[in-house]
Amino acid sequence: ELQHAVERVVIMAEGDVLRPQDFSFSPLETPLRSAEEKQDLRLDEIEKSTIQRVIDKHQGNITKAAKELGITRTALYRRLGKYDI
Repeated sequence: ELQHAVERVVIMAEGDVLRPQDFSFSPLETPLRSAEEKQDLRLDEIEKSTIQRVIDKHQGNITKAAKELGITRTALYRRLGKYDI
C-alpha cells in the first residue's frame, strides 16, 4: 500500500520536488482528485490506453506486451477482457 501511495504521489505531483502537501490523502485534497477535475481522466482510462499502445507496439504479441507492462499474460488477458480490447 505504501508503494502504491508513493507511486500515486510521484505521478500526480505538479513538480519535480515532492512537498508535504503532495502526501495529503484527505478526500478534498488528494492530488488524484484535483487531476481528475483538471483533465477528466480516470485511472482505468489511462491503463486502457497504455495497454492498447503497448499491444500495438508489439503487433499483438501478448507475451511481449505483458513483459513490457510488468504483468503476467494472465493478468493482461484479464485486463483485455475488462477493457474490451
